[in-house]
Amino acid sequence: MQIKKLWTAVALSAALGFSSVAGAKTELNASIWFPESQPLTRYGYMEWAKKVDKASDGDIKINVFTDTTLLPVVAHLSGLRDGIADITYHAGTYTPSDLPEDNVLAVLGIVQEDPLLTTFAVADFYMNDPDMQALWKRQKITFLGAYASVPYVLICRKKVENIGDLKGLKLRTAGPVYAEWARSVGAAPVNVPSSEMFTGLDKGQIDCAVMGANELKTRSLWDVAKHVNLANLGPYFAGWEWAMNRAKWNKLTDGQRRILLDTIAESTVETELAYIAVGDEAIKESSNHGVTVYQPSSEIEQSITDFASHARALAVKEGTERFKLKDAEGLISRFEATVAKWDKLMQGVDRTDAKALTALLKDNLYSKIDEKTYGK
Repeated sequence: MQIKKLWTAVALSAALGFSSVAGAKTELNASIWFPESQPLTRYGYMEWAKKVDKASDGDIKINVFTDTTLLPVVAHLSGLRDGIADITYHAGTYTPSDLPEDNVLAVLGIVQEDPLLTTFAVADFYMNDPDMQALWKRQKITFLGAYASVPYVLICRKKVENIGDLKGLKLRTAGPVYAEWARSVGAAPVNVPSSEMFTGLDKGQIDCAVMGANELKTRSLWDVAKHVNLANLGPYFAGWEWAMNRAKWNKLTDGQRRILLDTIAESTVETELAYIAVGDEAIKESSNHGVTVYQPSSEIEQSITDFASHARALAVKEGTERFKLKDAEGLISRFEATVAKWDKLMQGVDRTDAKALTALLKDNLYSKIDEKTYGK
């Protein structure tokens, strides 16, 4: 009878993804479609997996799948929801009907300037706002961490120095706000996944990629795009850097959930600082690859300023008319208040001090998340 009870316990533990035998690990499959050279992958997943292994004394093992080895690009929500992956990165504008609230807020990316501030504010809002928590519950996932790209710029096959140079060009854009800006300057927005930017630029299917400068280096776009205009179109933050299948999250112990939350707080800062550094490095190194970098003309800057002033109204319209949200205005107002909160919290904090930034993020967000009840 005792042997039967023992094997029943072992079988139950295995079914839950755990094991009671010595040396066994809780294994979690994580997928991110960027290459390993991308900071979101290298620091957000590869280095984070090592951090989790160390913090858990080998109890939690993260198996990281990059590119599309586990899931296609657009399946990083459905695959997470269905349990094909336990943890994923996802760009929310790829699945707007599934993530309406997220897509409404993504419109406001063009009015943000600081990737660190944006990341912290998005993490806070997405982990605490009732509407966002209801969204994650509907999708059967648990949101664990945010990201924000370096500001989007224009990476082009052709010279783009003045606003007239944009007329008629095909611009790869991510989400409606960038598409609307492209139209406002006489360009044509094209919906191309980031994984296809290199081929699109190489074959002339797109003239420019509206994308962070880091991609010159991490995706070798400087091999096919020899002109960069540093027009600041703000960071992209839709979706998440880390989210987990909700059922899998709830099978973890309280201690395991705490380890994931704490290490994600640390990796959030490391990832963003690396992201910013790679963006700066790519611009500095671009001349070695035959790339000409242009400062935005006053007309291009003005076009962005003018458009950004309408971004909030566009977000409200998207929420109300396209997504039929009950209170798009309230959602946006609460998000803006969270951004203002973090703007105040980050006053005087050294943006290059990883230790100080991590303490700030933990003290004001992650340490306040109750691992016993969060994501239930």
